[in-house]
Amino acid sequence: MLKLGLKCSYEPEQLYDRLRYKPDIIELHLHEDDLFKDKRNQLENTISMLLNLGYDVYLHHPTKYNGRYLNIIHEQKEDYLFYHLSTRILAEICLTHSIKCIIHPHYLPSATSSINSENNEKMVNEMKQILTYGKDVFLWENSIHGLFTAENTNWFEEIVKPLHLPLAYDISHAFISFKGNNSLLLEQIKTLESYIHYFHVVDSEGQKHDGLQLGTGLIQWEPLLPFLMNKPYIYEITLKDKTNAFEMYESHLYLVDLLK
Repeated sequence: MLKLGLKCSYEPEQLYDRLRYKPDIIELHLHEDDLFKDKRNQLENTISMLLNLGYDVYLHHPTKYNGRYLNIIHEQKEDYLFYHLSTRILAEICLTHSIKCIIHPHYLPSATSSINSENNEKMVNEMKQILTYGKDVFLWENSIHGLFTAENTNWFEEIVKPLHLPLAYDISHAFISFKGNNSLLLEQIKTLESYIHYFHVVDSEGQKHDGLQLGTGLIQWEPLLPFLMNKPYIYEITLKDKTNAFEMYESHLYLVDLLK
């Protein structure tokens, strides 16, 4: 059976919209201030409510701090401090509620995420530190360009495998890294299958980050169905309206039709 996984913030308008589709999985995308004071209490109450209602819950580490995309190898000290503080808090929340959190080692291309041995060593050392906060809590998500991506031919052997990293594998990110090559995408998913614990399911034309509804891009989904049937995942479609998950739900119906 294919599960329905939807993404949103924990703002009531978004959350209530997702719940009307009766999903199996909810991924809560967090912002930098969601982990502190009253907002943390609101977040934890939301997690408890969803779990009590029978939903599987995943969190997504904040993507930005002070308007800057986060990177595990930080150029600014305050970003470094936030990255580590936020991951410690998230590890605590996840361990309390027995849930997982998706985390990006990096987002945009930068000097600190470019593919070289020095950055590789720095990234591995930072990851080792974060793993001490909660070894089995974080699912590490691949980006499009740089060190922790399918663009890096040594990504698996030098980072993922030595650290036994559980992955949140973004299918569209990998597809773009492979410049739209469906054969390379399928080959890597087969290689990484035992390390992939979770998928982000989204279509793409394979040239840039476009967040397309399934069936409107160039990814060949039928060969990927056996992998999606055995793992949790959410649809991470760029919505016209964040309070309406219609494109995510239509993507789910697209896969259901393929399965038939």
